[in-house]
Amino acid sequence: MMSQTQSKFLTKRNSVGLSFCIAIVACLLLLGICRNANAEEAKPFCDGDRVCFIGDSITHIGSYHTQIALFYLTRYPQMKLEVNNYGISGDTAAGAVRRYSWDIAPAKATVATVMLGMNDVGRGLYSSGKEGPDIEKRKANAIESNRSNMEKLAELLTQDGVRIIFITPSLFDQTGNQEGDKSVGVNDALKCCGDADRILAKKFNAGLVDFNGPMEKINLAEQQKNPDFTLIGRDRVHPGAVGNMVMAYLFLKSQSVSPVVSAIHINADTTAITRQENCTVSSVTKQDNGLTFDCIENALPFPISSAAQKAMGLVPLLDELNQEVLTIDGLADGEFKLLIDGTEVFQGSATAFAHGVNLALLQQTPQYQQALKVETSLKKRESVVMKLRTIAHCYHLWLWNIEDHSPEAEKIVLNKKLDELNKKGDGFAKYCINLINKYLEYQPQQDTIAAEADALYTQACNDRQPVVHHYTVIKK
Repeated sequence: MMSQTQSKFLTKRNSVGLSFCIAIVACLLLLGICRNANAEEAKPFCDGDRVCFIGDSITHIGSYHTQIALFYLTRYPQMKLEVNNYGISGDTAAGAVRRYSWDIAPAKATVATVMLGMNDVGRGLYSSGKEGPDIEKRKANAIESNRSNMEKLAELLTQDGVRIIFITPSLFDQTGNQEGDKSVGVNDALKCCGDADRILAKKFNAGLVDFNGPMEKINLAEQQKNPDFTLIGRDRVHPGAVGNMVMAYLFLKSQSVSPVVSAIHINADTTAITRQENCTVSSVTKQDNGLTFDCIENALPFPISSAAQKAMGLVPLLDELNQEVLTIDGLADGEFKLLIDGTEVFQGSATAFAHGVNLALLQQTPQYQQALKVETSLKKRESVVMKLRTIAHCYHLWLWNIEDHSPEAEKIVLNKKLDELNKKGDGFAKYCINLINKYLEYQPQQDTIAAEADALYTQACNDRQPVVHHYTVIKK
């Protein structure tokens, strides 16, 4: 069934040519076929997996993959897992094919996620006033280029024995009140790219995660309440912390990961342990005014940064991914406080304890503080990895096809490019100048930077190991 936005788009023949409308309709028909195939799911990562997130700037500078890594490290502390960023700003499916041999293949991934399309569809073709048969032909060709190159990329990954998870392109906000041209039609083109992803997922026996559909649904629903809302940034392209957290939720939910950090249920009157899921409870002792016990949990809570907290009101992340529930019934009437390792973390009535307290909401618990250490190391690693992706980005633009890759030869090529860019002096030229200068700074230190990133990941893995905690529930 078409959304209202899709229907309006298809009937605006004056602004969107007939040939492109036909292409959209064909994509929507294929969408129906593939959705019936129940392809929109992805297997969870396994012990020993090396995961490569392939994409454009939304992956390159985004944080959704770091949040996914954080979830796995805290939820499965014994799992050996590598998660790596292989996004490059401005990239397309054709670009990913071109850089496969020198950038992606050396990662020796066992799993690769692929999200490309935002730069493939030619967003400038959808600016106000752009119309006519030639424009419509270019739009259709752009979508077909994405499809054909995504297939080529999937073939390369499959040949190397890599399990693939396709991700439909994230939302382009063509309905928000941001300044600038709304470029209506861009997101509809991205949906066509997503439809092709569904077909490829079926062909290559791959997983599929839908970002675009759920993100659009959230965006439109919130804009009905507040026209100034956007799940995406001011440029209509790049999600911020909230959008990236929503994307991480959608990915993890599609993998059907367990929502349970741990579940503890004790009767205070009898000291009976009626439930201990993903944890081990011991030394339960009844006291006149409460009880004490020890517990080691097999996971840590998933910490949500303050910048991403608003995502909790948009998706049911806590209910579906972050349940660390302590339930104690049989307490006498009255108010009680909970201490973990001597630190007070919660106060509530006997009824509140009997209903269950989600400890994942309590940032002062030792478990949450331990999870924050993991998050800190991963965020530091993310900033270090950005240097490595800057090296790859510059190489991808100007150096990949030269014969001599000695530092001297590369400097000659880049200095010539700097001369050209300095003459232009526009905003994009300044961006490229900065990129080249960063490459010249970082490239000689590449091995040191990579070692620093690896050390931070190792630190995150070391910091996640669960420890025994002592609980006290005492009447106020």
